[in-house]
Amino acid sequence: MTGAFERPDGERHGDLHRISHRLQQGLRRLGPKGARVRMRVGRGGLDETGRLFAGETDIAVVTPTAALSLLYGFGDLQGLLALGVVPRSGGLVAAADARLGEDTVAGLVARAGRVTIATAADDGVSLLGFAVRRALRVAGVDASVDFVYDEQPAVCCARYVAGEADVVIHDLMSSPEWPKVAAARPVKYLSWGPRVLHTFAGQGWPTRVLPAGRLPNLDADLPTLDCSDVAVLCREDLDDELAGLTARMLARGRHPAEASEVTRAPLPLHPGASRAYADLFAAVPLRSR
Repeated sequence: MTGAFERPDGERHGDLHRISHRLQQGLRRLGPKGARVRMRVGRGGLDETGRLFAGETDIAVVTPTAALSLLYGFGDLQGLLALGVVPRSGGLVAAADARLGEDTVAGLVARAGRVTIATAADDGVSLLGFAVRRALRVAGVDASVDFVYDEQPAVCCARYVAGEADVVIHDLMSSPEWPKVAAARPVKYLSWGPRVLHTFAGQGWPTRVLPAGRLPNLDADLPTLDCSDVAVLCREDLDDELAGLTARMLARGRHPAEASEVTRAPLPLHPGASRAYADLFAAVPLRSR
């Protein structure tokens, strides 16, 4: 089997690169002779789904899965299927300077001075940025704050430490920088509030509760927007044998009790992947969207 794998300069998602590289190497080694699967590591958002639609790639890794569920519910992403899921913990957390004296995201709108938020941009590619901007609009604060943007949580954290931002909204669970940030500057985790969480839940984006102690100085359970997991996607025309092989690689090392971790996909499973999971996890009910 031949393959194409590209890691662009400035790649900022090491976990996506590792997943793609592992799949590419496995498909090259175990796939049918002469088959070709194209993959490219980008930003893990709508850049990846766009390449699938354009026929530029055959398999893509995209995160978070909740964003894909929401977009699929809107009627987008038709013609794409899932091959499985790589579990990864994540949550969209709003962390503010404790000296602001706020407890909720909605409370930011009532402040006399404008607040600056460091977060990912809603630039038509970033699914995290899409979620942040949508959540802020529902909370009613989108037009009353200023923004500094970067897709990397570490950069947003650095801006918070430097005083360039009063609030960080990001998947802070994925940032090794956050414990140092929380130690360097007082922090208060802001509640999104029921309006935001219920609106998103009604559109297919689940709530995740972070238990007290899960983040530095988090002294109470925090309901937030789930940003977990990486979805492995393809078009409907991907060869069944390749789809099944990809599924088996994603399931490798998992017990039947863990079947839902890899099959709980935000889009319908490719038939080849579904059959492979059924064989691997016999007698375990499997569910995708």
